[in-house]
Amino acid sequence: MRIWSTGLGERELVLDFAKSKLTREEGKVFVRGVIQEPVQWNFEITLDKDDVVGLLRVMATTVVIRHFVRNVTGIFKFVWDRFIMRRMGSKE
Repeated sequence: MRIWSTGLGERELVLDFAKSKLTREEGKVFVRGVIQEPVQWNFEITLDKDDVVGLLRVMATTVVIRHFVRNVTGIFKFVWDRFIMRRMGSKE
């Protein structure tokens, strides 16, 4: 995923959610990981119950559904590597 920040100007940051860690603490979900490009920075995203509705609304759009359908093999590979083999994000 590529993100940007108004404080960083025109710079794009590359986030790899496959290598991030999810934890649940005090009714919130935390996504923690390391931005790989252009520099290595630790990041933390906090989601609470109000964010879930917005995420579901975005995921239900035709653009996102079409993207998932076109990349269905990548979704299966991600699920296989992350949850079944539990090796995604680990060092070889």
